Amino acid sequence: MIDIRPFKGTRPFNEEAKNLIAPSTDHLNEKHLIDIHEKHYWNYLKILNPVGQLKETDTLKAAKGHFDEMKNNHIIKQDDSVCFYIYKIKFNNHIQTGFLAVANIRDFIDNKIKGHELTYESRLKERADQMLNIETQIGPIYVSYIDENGLDNLINDLTKSSPDYDFESFDKSHHTLWCIQNPEQINQLSRSINSISSLYIADGHHRIGAMKKISEINESFNYFMIAAFPKSQSKIFDYNRVIKDLNELSVSEFIEKIENFFYCKRQSTSFRPKKIKEFGMYHHNQWYSLNFKKKELLDDNILSNLDINILNQYCLKPILGIQDVNNDERIRFIAGCHGLETLEKKVNDNPDSVAFSLFPTHIDDVIEVANQNLTMPPKTTWFDPKPLDGLVVYEFNQ
Repeated sequence: MIDIRPFKGTRPFNEEAKNLIAPSTDHLNEKHLIDIHEKHYWNYLKILNPVGQLKETDTLKAAKGHFDEMKNNHIIKQDDSVCFYIYKIKFNNHIQTGFLAVANIRDFIDNKIKGHELTYESRLKERADQMLNIETQIGPIYVSYIDENGLDNLINDLTKSSPDYDFESFDKSHHTLWCIQNPEQINQLSRSINSISSLYIADGHHRIGAMKKISEINESFNYFMIAAFPKSQSKIFDYNRVIKDLNELSVSEFIEKIENFFYCKRQSTSFRPKKIKEFGMYHHNQWYSLNFKKKELLDDNILSNLDINILNQYCLKPILGIQDVNNDERIRFIAGCHGLETLEKKVNDNPDSVAFSLFPTHIDDVIEVANQNLTMPPKTTWFDPKPLDGLVVYEFNQ
């Protein structure tokens, strides 16, 4: 079983939570960031993403100064006793309800907390430096667990009381939080939560990798904050692609090469795939549906059969010349939560480009890849809505 515990969270006290939380930068452009800095003095973005003329060497100092100022002015306050935090997020018609707690880094090292993404050393170090600077984790690591009926029923019962926080965030997602301090309720939650055998990282691979580094520097900092939600409630959007050009091919040459591997059909409206191994394609104001027809080429393993690998191996690499999706400047990634109209606009702004819409990766595939200690291709999963940074933060030295 996994070592999951309540903790003394630090949370908004003399300021509205919606003014403190740091919206996901995935939903923000530079103008939004500057606007938030100017309108909300206490916002956690001043710690996570300072803007202005700061030199790199001054950034950590400024971040720590702002965090200390928030505490000294009682803008935020640490709970006097340990808590579990029940956390509900609503976005459009989707609702997910889970909990905030701390988990032991040893369970990540022992692969009870499983990841599915490749991480990069430079980003791990940057995250570790950022957290060590204030000895605090501002954003939880979003994890999923296999549904546990007893736990989910208990969580639902606890949400029948009045919440401690209830507000709408920048991206129009709605966030509700219950702080569970009653010892009997904490014991009930502890018994149910610690029946979970594995956790699966949805978002926060670099954050948890940074926590591993931090625990190696200071062995007393061996817990980290998680936001855990049932598998059935963890929503994954499609993660779409826009390629800058057709790799010096004419439209007819491009379509001809596509048809070696896919059934290609013109569509009268925008096309969103409805099943696996089906894709949408947009070029020159025209949508197409693509259906993979060479299934005999696929190996009998989960990675080979992922839609994104099919698109990579039989279109992006051999036809469009995208060999390294992480570093090729000809490719852009658009989360499905932004809608197909965003793909259309990107292509219409650059008529040489082509866009591909994908069917969302299924959470079961993410879990299977993690269970096999494999790595998903880059930019495969887009979990949304995400838990907020700064609603509850975890100070290590407690």
